[in-house]
Amino acid sequence: MPYVDYEYYQSKFYGTLIPISEFNKKALEASSKVNYYTVGNIDSDNIPTQVKNATCSIAELLYEQEQLKTSITNQNADNKQIASETLGPRSITYLNNNFEISKQILSDSDLNKKIRNICHEYLDDTGLMYRGVYE
Repeated sequence: MPYVDYEYYQSKFYGTLIPISEFNKKALEASSKVNYYTVGNIDSDNIPTQVKNATCSIAELLYEQEQLKTSITNQNADNKQIASETLGPRSITYLNNNFEISKQILSDSDLNKKIRNICHEYLDDTGLMYRGVYE
C-alpha cells in the first residue's frame, strides 16, 4: 500500500510533475524504497508527514528518470534541432539531444544514493531509520 495518495501529493506536497495516471505506480515504488530504508518501522495506520513527503520526493525522482529514459527511446528525426547550417554546398549539423539527456539519467547506484539521501533529508530526525535495538 502506498504511503501517500494523489490528493496529498497535490494539496500538501504541492507536486505537479507526476500525472494522476502514473502516480499510484510511482507512489507504490517510492513507498517500497522508503520502507526499505526505514526497516519497516512505519505504522501504516499513522503515517507521519515526513514519510509522505519523502515518498512524494522519491516518486518524482523515479518518474523523472523514467521520462528521461523514455524520451531517448522515442526520439526521432522530427525532434532534431539544427545546431548549424551552411548554404553552399549544403551542410546541416544537428544537436545530439540524446547525449544531453543521457547525462541526466542516473546509474542504478547513483539513483539508489539519491533515494537514500532523500530518506535521510526527510527522515533522519524521526528515528524511523534506526536499525538498532531500542532498550
